[in-house]
Amino acid sequence: MAAQQSPPPTNGNNNTNSRNSTGSDTSIADVEAAFLPEQGRGRRNLKDALAFKLPFMKKPLAQADADNDSVPKRHVRRYRWACVALSIVCLAFFAAFLAVELTHRSRGPTNGVELIVSRWGLPSPSSQQALTEWPTDFSRDITPIPCHSHNDYWRKVPLYDALAAGCTGVEADVWLDPHKPNELRVGHTRKSLTAARTLTSLYIDPLLTILNNQNTPTTATGAATNITTKVGVFNSSPNTSLTLLIDLKTASEDTFPVVLKLLQPLLEAGYLTTWTRDKGLVRGPITVVGTGNTDFMDILSPENSSPRAIFFDAPLPGLSNLTPSPLDLQYNSNNTYYASVSFDVEIGKPWLGMMTQEQVVRVRQQIQGAKIRGLVSRYWDTPAWPVRAKEGVWRVLETEA
Repeated sequence: MAAQQSPPPTNGNNNTNSRNSTGSDTSIADVEAAFLPEQGRGRRNLKDALAFKLPFMKKPLAQADADNDSVPKRHVRRYRWACVALSIVCLAFFAAFLAVELTHRSRGPTNGVELIVSRWGLPSPSSQQALTEWPTDFSRDITPIPCHSHNDYWRKVPLYDALAAGCTGVEADVWLDPHKPNELRVGHTRKSLTAARTLTSLYIDPLLTILNNQNTPTTATGAATNITTKVGVFNSSPNTSLTLLIDLKTASEDTFPVVLKLLQPLLEAGYLTTWTRDKGLVRGPITVVGTGNTDFMDILSPENSSPRAIFFDAPLPGLSNLTPSPLDLQYNSNNTYYASVSFDVEIGKPWLGMMTQEQVVRVRQQIQGAKIRGLVSRYWDTPAWPVRAKEGVWRVLETEA
């Protein structure tokens, strides 16, 4: 009798389409039918799909099939749910990205200030038209807020960017022009000075243009009952005065007289806050404050007293006395507007992001001392980071003020 030939080896598996002893697994054919259409697909796509190993699997599907000759149904279900979940995550991410883009997409200017900012730097005559074709809604929808545009000349569009944000204060550092003694250049350092950036070109002439147009019979609005009542730059709050803080970088004895001369057009038009012995303090659309090298004696000089058009920026630390003597009242609303100090130097850094009780008391005394004298307290160089420290300092200043 011939010897019976044994069947070929099967790598430990008798049939690739057979079920295991439990009867709960599915074959490769079942998986292929589940993942791929019956027509137009080949087995190659199935092998590629089974080559992936998901986090919940100990082995890839293809390896599981090689080891066990079958793919557990739970793996098939998990794979399907993983695909669905991944699709949902991708769609959610795309929807969020689209929403952000639509929300923050650029919009056209809604008032005259934004129109000037948007046209700034365009080829002539567009940038000139922004200044000459005056819009009647110059500052519509802009709400003035007590913010100060420090080193305003660093903005993309000096003055106008600050007005568009609603800032009620702008700052210009001025230097005596060695080539033109009757002009003041604007910049943070001598190296940054240019002949085109002057106090007149960046601030005085634009403010004169703004206020002349704001006070014509067709554009004067708000609290103005007649054309003799001067309105300010903000349509929504015509009585709000814009503070022009002029930081003298060169000697006061040489620079202060030039500032007075350059301010004459605004003064003669009645746009400046002034003080006289007869009328006292009269608020105007613009309040000019001298700081930096400005000498207090120049503020009190006869040249600046009939009327007084430039006011002083007093040192805030010296105003902590809440029961001042007449001598301590040398800084008052007749000659001074601001009382300022560096927060970092005078108060110090917040400990662990929070101001100490001693720091809060010192701030309170200084602010109250300024209030007694009719002055506006101003802290510069406040913390910018971390956010907790910045917001904590702001809350204290807001509460005490």
